Amino acid sequence: MPMAPVLFRRLALACAVMLPVIAAPLRAQPVSLDSIRIDDPALVYAVTLTNATTLIGRITLVSADSVRVVSSAMTATVARREVRSVRAYPATALHDGVLWPENPHATRLLFAPTAIPLRRGEGYVADFWIFFASAATGITDRFTLGAGMSLFPLDNFTDNLFYALPKYTVISQPRLKVALGALMASVPWSSNDDGGRRRQSLGILYGVATTGSTESNLTLGAGWGYVGGTLANKPVITVGGQHRATKRIALISENWFIPFDNGGGGFVSYGVRMLGEKIAVDLALGSPVGADTFYFPGIPLLGFAFKF
Repeated sequence: MPMAPVLFRRLALACAVMLPVIAAPLRAQPVSLDSIRIDDPALVYAVTLTNATTLIGRITLVSADSVRVVSSAMTATVARREVRSVRAYPATALHDGVLWPENPHATRLLFAPTAIPLRRGEGYVADFWIFFASAATGITDRFTLGAGMSLFPLDNFTDNLFYALPKYTVISQPRLKVALGALMASVPWSSNDDGGRRRQSLGILYGVATTGSTESNLTLGAGWGYVGGTLANKPVITVGGQHRATKRIALISENWFIPFDNGGGGFVSYGVRMLGEKIAVDLALGSPVGADTFYFPGIPLLGFAFKF
């Protein structure tokens, strides 16, 4: 069996094995009353009582016998013995008194990466257009490692595409992140002179910057393609973003500009991302763009990701 697909399959298997082993805790963390930072503007709390009622707001008082929860709509003081559990959320998750789950797939647009990394121990499995599967995990809070493959039903399954997706976030600020990464693929190539098959390495080396939050952001990237040891002298430019419109819906777009010697072409796309606490489903339309090429409203694009 060719060495390249074996290596890429082992990398994909390693990612899949690591996900449950170092699975990260949920963003909403259970906390004890004694550890709460009183009146912290960066946090809100969901206080669940023994009668199954949940109070959402800032905690401004914790005493030996009572707890006070304050929101824009109410102030409630309850007996400490009636508190069953407390969970902490970032204040940005609260919208008009309703807690929105964190965007489970902020590290990618439809296909291209953002500069946002997975946190250490987080991971996801994803599928794009049915035939392209991938998995990734956060090795550290800055280094994300992924791998994937195509799933075409070929006579020889090893003739599929195999690829690795390393990404390192070199700048990580609350509203700006910059990352360097690569898509390193192994693809079946033309037959050798002796009639055998060989594989070719190709991919893209990129830099990407993302401004905004995990919920609404804009991404700009530049990548240089390569085939074997030959690197392109002009970069592919990507521009995209996502905007959280409601608790369950985000608007998303990913656009590519590809330079050619006689001009340029590209690809544009737009759609929605449906959000759950751990799953994201992308429904989008896209079209290649050229001198005489554009399909409206576009080719359907479907993808999903499940986060661990």
